[in-house]
Amino acid sequence: MQDRKVKRILSSFISFSLFLLFAACSQDMTVNQYDTSFEIKKGDSIREVSKNLKQESIIKNPLRFQIIAKLMRHDRDFKFGIYQIRKGESYYDLIAKFSAGQTYSIKITIPEGYNIFQVADLLSSKNLASEADFLRECSNTAYLQQYDLNGLKSVEGLIYPETYLIPIGSPSEKIIPLFLTQFDRVVDRPILDEINKKGLSLKKVLTMASIIVKEARFEFEKPIIAGVYYNRLKKGMKLQADPTLIYALMISGKYEGEILYSDFGIDSHYNTYRYYGLPPGPIANPDKTSILAAIYPADVEYLYFVAKPDGTHYFSKTLEEHNKAVWEYQRLPSIEKHKKENNKNLSN
Repeated sequence: MQDRKVKRILSSFISFSLFLLFAACSQDMTVNQYDTSFEIKKGDSIREVSKNLKQESIIKNPLRFQIIAKLMRHDRDFKFGIYQIRKGESYYDLIAKFSAGQTYSIKITIPEGYNIFQVADLLSSKNLASEADFLRECSNTAYLQQYDLNGLKSVEGLIYPETYLIPIGSPSEKIIPLFLTQFDRVVDRPILDEINKKGLSLKKVLTMASIIVKEARFEFEKPIIAGVYYNRLKKGMKLQADPTLIYALMISGKYEGEILYSDFGIDSHYNTYRYYGLPPGPIANPDKTSILAAIYPADVEYLYFVAKPDGTHYFSKTLEEHNKAVWEYQRLPSIEKHKKENNKNLSN
């Protein structure tokens, strides 16, 4: 037993000494003339990686690269992806980078109110993930279990709108945790405690916040819009929120960029013109101000609102007042717009 221990220590000492010898050599540096990118494909062995580095004129001695990787005990744990390799970078740093998976990253910004379909399109446009793969991973229920959101079917509502650095070559199962980590930073323990204190649930708050973020262009209106929707729920009224109808059309593949009269009858529980209560889950990914508005709605008596041309809303307590506002801020401007277009066409 003692002899075996001595041999193990001696072997480690020899390996470390050899490593220092190799690492000290000035030739153990990359020879690329400029910073460049290099791809390690999934399943590539250390032999294939060193061969490709040589072919792309990044290193001179593949064998030395392999020996150093083995001495560092990183010859079998290179992570696939695209890496940025600096001019004159040491083999040691290169191997450490490959084993840690420090791949080249692309910066993306997820705007507030984007839904998973829009996020999938954004990632696809940056060649970070295919839409199909990302949407498939969004439905992984393992993500939902950690938030006790087992009733939901996707991570919609948990992808926090923020700017991210995403390593090229990252699979969707590595990308989504980046979004969830940011969500955890923002929706922290004090906010979760406040949700519980008010007798709400995270699911209800995120669902309400997702509607708010789609309706409000200005932050000061978010608590008021939240108050309107909570008032409608208390009175047993349908929410009749356009963003929920649009989401119902999107998940059924029927949304063409605008709501048609025939769309109001679509049989989906996300269609709040047809079904009472909140939709089954979030319809978008809200920011912190929308989440806070869902927790702290304004104490108002309004039951209706309509968008004005400047992006703000006119809020009403009665249906009669609301109908007048719809005529003034939407229908009348639309009629005048058509008149101007017709007059312009006639003059041409």
